[in-house]
Amino acid sequence: MKPISSWNFTPYTPLDRPERAQNPYICRIAPGLTTLDFDFIDNGAPSKATHTLYYRVRSSRPTADHTAVQQTNAEPEWMKCEMEQADRGQLCSLKPHTDYEFFVERDCDGARSETRLVYTSVVPGRVVNYLHPDDPAYAFSGQYLCSPCLCRLPSGRLLSSMDVFRGGAPQNLTILFYSDDNGDSWHYLTELFPCFWGQLFVRGNRLYMLAVSSEYGDLLIGASDNEGRDWTLPTVLFRGAASPHERGLHRAPMRLWEANGRLWTDVEYGAWEKHEMNNAVLSAPDDAADYTDPAVWSMTEFWRYADFAAKAEPEQLVPGCVGGIEGTVISAPDGTLYDFLRYTQKKCLLLKINSTPMQPEGVLSYAGLVTLDITPSKFDIVWDDVSEQYYMLASHALEEPKTNRNLLALFRSADLMTWEFVADILDAKALNPAVVGFQYVSFLIDGDDILFLSRTAYGKPANFHDSNYQTFHRIQNFRNLT
Repeated sequence: MKPISSWNFTPYTPLDRPERAQNPYICRIAPGLTTLDFDFIDNGAPSKATHTLYYRVRSSRPTADHTAVQQTNAEPEWMKCEMEQADRGQLCSLKPHTDYEFFVERDCDGARSETRLVYTSVVPGRVVNYLHPDDPAYAFSGQYLCSPCLCRLPSGRLLSSMDVFRGGAPQNLTILFYSDDNGDSWHYLTELFPCFWGQLFVRGNRLYMLAVSSEYGDLLIGASDNEGRDWTLPTVLFRGAASPHERGLHRAPMRLWEANGRLWTDVEYGAWEKHEMNNAVLSAPDDAADYTDPAVWSMTEFWRYADFAAKAEPEQLVPGCVGGIEGTVISAPDGTLYDFLRYTQKKCLLLKINSTPMQPEGVLSYAGLVTLDITPSKFDIVWDDVSEQYYMLASHALEEPKTNRNLLALFRSADLMTWEFVADILDAKALNPAVVGFQYVSFLIDGDDILFLSRTAYGKPANFHDSNYQTFHRIQNFRNLT
């Protein structure tokens, strides 16, 4: 057994489970109402190996029979086609709204993948990946899909990343997928471990991932020179906690904003269990030769919410609030640089960044609260050069019916301070907000359209928060929406 030499694994394999890397491995699941698409790899297969797919309605009886479907080059039931990083299978004529279990077996020696679970249903958008709430395939990291990040590469390829989480679990695996047809279809690329809350970004022709090792863990950065297929070992920028119960580094896939000769992004230090989140901004020169070099990075001093709360006016505080989190660093029209943070129901926290290229380790200061009709969930803000407007995708807060994260809306602003509702984009306000969520979106502008990823709880999730899907969506002619 040799030590590792890269950040990525295809797939990640715990040291005591080497069969995971050598047996067939189901690496992507995309159910429909009566269909199932999936990607699988088989690193241990001989050349031109064939496989059999076994599936059955999920049963508590271990002796219940599976249906065997032989690999064929004809039309489905199971059609296999070879792709760049994996093979694709497709299964049709399933029962709608039904739980199934399935696995892939190598014909020459009977080596099997893990048994995977799926629930057939319809979900808005294109399915990038799906994880059944009872599926233990990633139990070493978590059980639900989280932290979507969408990135366009210089070649035009789209990359999607997501991590696998569960409260109290290690939370340290991120899975990457790619699309070469502008989001119409998605396929497995590789996995990063340890990697959580990751943000993909491109500088020159090099792809980077800025992430933490686990919840409140070390702040890491790694790079890829071949569009995310292979990654350097990550560099540690700052040390965090080794426990999800202690204060450490917190962030989400928050974009990097270019201003004043630097790249800027948000980071917190704290823990939910400690009822404390303190805010800082990380930055590096916008012309750095290598962003995996720790020497190029600086962090501001932390703005401590407890110190602010001790002196704040009553209208500035919210009972039980631990501070702002998951901020978007962005410049106002006058050039002032802000960290625009999730705060509480219908209010965002605005911190001014008092830093310069010559003094990047400055301080943050309170700049006010911004009122708009959104619920407390991570949002994403993008500046549009064409309309000279800021656009935000966020969870729309309605009182009747009461919404949580089941109504995703588009907002816009000319000045960052006053926001106008544009349109509801994903509307499930008629459904139970306890079990539906379109949340933590990551988006980019593509000509006249917006492309975005959603952490989506739909169909039969554990709850609205613990998502079973990552989905891709397009908003056509977004500037014309009123």
